[in-house]
Amino acid sequence: MVGVGYYWIQCRVGYYLSEVGQAVTSDSPYPTFARNCATDLSERRSMSVERSSTREMIQCLRRLPNSAQLAETIPRIIAAYKTGNEPWIVGYSGGKDSTAVVKLVFQSLLRIRDRPKPVTVIYCDTGVEIPMASALARKALRGLVRESRAFGLPICARVLSPPLTERFFVKVIGRGYPPPTDKFRWCTDRLRIDPVSRFLESEKLRSATVVLGVRESESPTRHLTLKENRTHNRFWRKQRGERNRHLFLPIVDYSIHDVWLVNLLVDRPRTLRAKEVADLYAEASAECPAVRDVKGAPCGKARFGCWTCTVAKNGVTLRNLISHGEHRLEPLLQFRLWMEKERSQPNNRWPRRRNGKPGLGPMTLEWRRVALNELLKAQEQSGLNLIGPEEILAIHREWAADDAR
Repeated sequence: MVGVGYYWIQCRVGYYLSEVGQAVTSDSPYPTFARNCATDLSERRSMSVERSSTREMIQCLRRLPNSAQLAETIPRIIAAYKTGNEPWIVGYSGGKDSTAVVKLVFQSLLRIRDRPKPVTVIYCDTGVEIPMASALARKALRGLVRESRAFGLPICARVLSPPLTERFFVKVIGRGYPPPTDKFRWCTDRLRIDPVSRFLESEKLRSATVVLGVRESESPTRHLTLKENRTHNRFWRKQRGERNRHLFLPIVDYSIHDVWLVNLLVDRPRTLRAKEVADLYAEASAECPAVRDVKGAPCGKARFGCWTCTVAKNGVTLRNLISHGEHRLEPLLQFRLWMEKERSQPNNRWPRRRNGKPGLGPMTLEWRRVALNELLKAQEQSGLNLIGPEEILAIHREWAADDAR
């Protein structure tokens, strides 16, 4: 076992760095390959580190195990950017896949002289994101804008959020929506998809390229979805109902190993710190974020979403974060588990739906009042800002409307 320290691998092409450590086995090829690559490039370097050529980058990266895709992806992104005049929208969640895509887009733009098309990186804050993941994403975006400006890149960032009436607690505690289940997953559209659609409509874009960090190997469901919307080009997809919106998926063929290789090797933008993302995944999944062995089990398979999510069973991500020292999340976990238990109790639901048809309807007003008290208690105990005064007012307006029924 090599120590717990980090190997700072200077693959001198666009200031590539890698933190491969925390559990690199003695027979791991990464330190040796990377040192050789760094030495060779630093000896032959005759230009600014920031403006090193794509050819040198590719030669360097091809020496690293399992890195052929990284060497091919940047030229692919460059070619895509140079095609057409429509602006680019890059989806960013702060997770490993979207972080890798933003890094690759940034590196590609560094290698293009004429950059007329704007690139907007969008982050959708649902209002119930896991607090440390949200804080890390917001910090990364602020730094990304500064770094892009320093390099003269046409990258800006936007934080999107659902309107007040569509927010999770207004829907559940105010309107009485039952906490989501796998059969009634009403939250994804309202909290994540609709804000992005509204943003694209508000920009009045006739057409746009949406760049996403989705991968076929994420899950069987993802693989099937991507297969349905395939075009003649593996890296492009159709978006249902949107003829002038094109989906570009530059890492669709990546494995989880490839994603971490990008995050660990690609230094710029430096504000998207691989170590911080890896540490968060390690805490959330109880897995090592470093690449231990090229043929070993993948690391960092956790998925970050809403801390209130009652679709995923038992709040595994929250539990793992708590076990790694984030004890302030304990009240959030208890509130989430309470919601999951309470939603299945028939006496907590109206006997009819809002349209008058038979069947379990909204959560009762009595339950909603208790739920708000429990949420405020969790907010006080955790010291985290879980709900704002404007949401509480919106909740009371919903209650008043139901009281008057």
